[in-house]
Amino acid sequence: MSGWQIAAFTHRGRVRSSNEDAVAVAGQVMTGDMTKPIRHDITGRDCLLMIADGMGGHAQGALASKTALDHLIADADRLSSPESCSNAIEAANERLFAVMSERLESAGMGTTLVGVVLTERALLAFNVGDSRCYRFSGGGLLQLSHDDVASTATDSSGHRQSHAITQCLGGSPFYMPIGPHVRIDAPLAPDEAILLCSDGLSDMVQDRTIAMTLANATDVTKIVRALAASAMQAGAADNLSIVVGRTANSFPSLTAPEI
Repeated sequence: MSGWQIAAFTHRGRVRSSNEDAVAVAGQVMTGDMTKPIRHDITGRDCLLMIADGMGGHAQGALASKTALDHLIADADRLSSPESCSNAIEAANERLFAVMSERLESAGMGTTLVGVVLTERALLAFNVGDSRCYRFSGGGLLQLSHDDVASTATDSSGHRQSHAITQCLGGSPFYMPIGPHVRIDAPLAPDEAILLCSDGLSDMVQDRTIAMTLANATDVTKIVRALAASAMQAGAADNLSIVVGRTANSFPSLTAPEI
C-alpha cells in the first residue's frame, strides 16, 4: 500500500450564520467555509482523520472544535491503540476546560469528536457525541461510532427526533469526565471506504442515499461533492462536515448497496 486518498469538506450550511465545525486530515486542521472539497493524497502507512462539531455559539464553538483537534494532532501517537486513545481524548477534554478557565467568555463551550486511524494492520475508530464514522463495505454502511444521544427515536423519514447529546468534550462550565468510544477493526480493504461526518450530513441525508453515493463513485472528491450537494438540497439546517477516505489502490465495488 502506497498511501491514502482523502477528500474533506466543511461548510456552515444554509441556515447557520457561521461554521463551528473543524476537520483534520493528517496534521492539517481546516475550518471556515470551503467552496469545494479538498483532496489529500497521503503517503505513508498511517492516516489520522477527525471531525469536531463545536457548540457554544459562533466564536466559542469554533474555538472548542479547533482546540480539540489541535491537541489531538499534537498527541497523535497515543491515538493508535485503544488504551492510550481514550487517555488522549480525555486529555483533550481537560484541555478545553483549561482554556475555559483562561478565557471566561468561552465558559461552557464544547465539541463532539469522531475520528479514525487508518493503518495497514488495523482501523481504529473513536468518538464522543453524535458525529459519525461509517465503513462502506459490500455495498452497505456499517456505523462504527456510537451515538451519545438522549433518544434514538426517528421520524417517518428516518431522521432522529432528539438532538440532545449525553456527552461531549467540554460543554459545561465545570469539569465533566467523558467515556470515549474506541474500537478496533480489520484494515480498510481496497474496495471499501471510510466516511466521517457531522450530524449536518447524517440528519439531512438517509443512510441509503449515502450508501448509493459511495457505491456509484470511487473518486473521493466526487463522493464528498455529491454528499454535500445532497445535504444542501435537503436544507442543510446545520454545519456540514464530511471526510471520505480510501486506500490508494482502491477499485470499484461491484455490489449493489443494501441497508
